[in-house]
Amino acid sequence: MKNDKKCLMLTKIIFVHAAAAWTQPSSKIYWKDTDYPVILGSNVTLFCNTSAVGTHKTTWMRESDVILHQGLSFYPDKYTEKEVTDGFNLIIVNSTIKDFNSSYTCLSDVHSYSNLLMINTTNFISLPQHTDIVWTILDRQIFVQINLKRVFPVPNCTVIINGMKLSTMQQHSFSIKDVFYHGTLNITSRTQNKMCERNLTVLCDFGSSYTDVIATCILQNCNVTHEESNDDCK
Repeated sequence: MKNDKKCLMLTKIIFVHAAAAWTQPSSKIYWKDTDYPVILGSNVTLFCNTSAVGTHKTTWMRESDVILHQGLSFYPDKYTEKEVTDGFNLIIVNSTIKDFNSSYTCLSDVHSYSNLLMINTTNFISLPQHTDIVWTILDRQIFVQINLKRVFPVPNCTVIINGMKLSTMQQHSFSIKDVFYHGTLNITSRTQNKMCERNLTVLCDFGSSYTDVIATCILQNCNVTHEESNDDCK
């Protein structure tokens, strides 16, 4: 019964969509991504601006599939809608790679707008799912090797000691699979002072708009390795 209802609704929507394309060479509505940056695994919000056509209800489609119609979601665990000023938000819950590089359409009254939700380095981030970290700290030199899986884009990292950024040299070796990078970062830093009882962090920039700490270490002695301080370095 639910599938029959959806099929009838889809037929009606396609008819309206076709009529809009015939009578309206330019659309009065549009959608845009409002979450910057988009972090894989988090919610993604698309805003459909319907201010030019009033407060009409909207229909959302992904590719040729109707996913939400006038507040009724056909996939409530995945898509929800919220009415906001000048339009409606489509909320894509717990985003996965399959949600991107796909066409989304919002329809209101006889108007429609379609566009791609794309992956690119300016608005898409995948934080590493798994990291293996080896710290080697000798006198005033710091060596960090970090194995990263499923990261995007390649991060640019800096070592920080007690809140102060150190001059850092980074080398990396990555392979690409399904747009994600998998590989190893090798980071080398040097400080002027001995590093007894200091807090070390590796702070990484992912693209131009997101920063995250991916490794920490608390030094208890002046000369330690990762193996000797396993409880304090991760």
